[in-house]
Amino acid sequence: METNWPGDPQSIWDAVDETRGDLWVPGPDDLPAFDTPEDVLENYALNSPWWLRFLLLLLAGGILVAVVWVGSIGLDWSSYGWIKRTVVAGCGAVIVIFSIWGLYSFIAHEVRWHRERPETAQLAAEKLTANTMGIWGLFVGIVRLKDRMSGANDTPDDIVFLFDLRVPRETLQRQRAAATAWIEKIAAADPKTNMPTALSDAFDQRRSVHCVEVFGETMRGVWMVRKGSVLPYQTLGLSMVDPQTAEAFTDDDVVFLRRTPKDLRKRSRIGKA
Repeated sequence: METNWPGDPQSIWDAVDETRGDLWVPGPDDLPAFDTPEDVLENYALNSPWWLRFLLLLLAGGILVAVVWVGSIGLDWSSYGWIKRTVVAGCGAVIVIFSIWGLYSFIAHEVRWHRERPETAQLAAEKLTANTMGIWGLFVGIVRLKDRMSGANDTPDDIVFLFDLRVPRETLQRQRAAATAWIEKIAAADPKTNMPTALSDAFDQRRSVHCVEVFGETMRGVWMVRKGSVLPYQTLGLSMVDPQTAEAFTDDDVVFLRRTPKDLRKRSRIGKA
């Protein structure tokens, strides 16, 4: 099978056959308990982190305060004609309405989440217990995607490999070895940049790519997922869909740990810690 991916990934699997034994990989036993709703709420993030929700609230509130200050103190209305004043006032009104809507949405979301949390945790515990599919995220720290699809800044997106923990340990070690060797080969081919054009072109602005497309069937269940550079990378979690048969798979399909141990985060990356 020929692909347009750089670094000849089809040849990597055989090349790493003798080197995989020393690589650390997690196992299903490394996942915290998820048998009860209480376990799920304690160990897994069913909602976005509180600090991220708070930042959105802070942003909306900051915009509202700035507009009120400019309109009441910081703007010399006497230097504007009636047309300019109308335009400025209209823009200010739109911003105020948007900010108030943001505040309302935040409060409504928090109230709804507080009300639905017990039922959500119960359903999650039942689903995860009935069909347990552990997922491990391996962050790529030496190359990035040249294009950007997430976040409001101009920083290129990162890449995370998501592995299926149901495979035998030896297979998982070899899959990690193949992913690592391939990424290191791409990085070494053009050491002057950490954003190789060929990799971004092959990714083709997609949110995720099944590694079967890149390496072949030996990497079924392994996905490359783009991650916003401003967001922390996740390491261990439980999948709500089967990564081996899914037509599309991203980190949105995974319930990750609420708290990631520092040592686990350090072990779960390609590149400098």
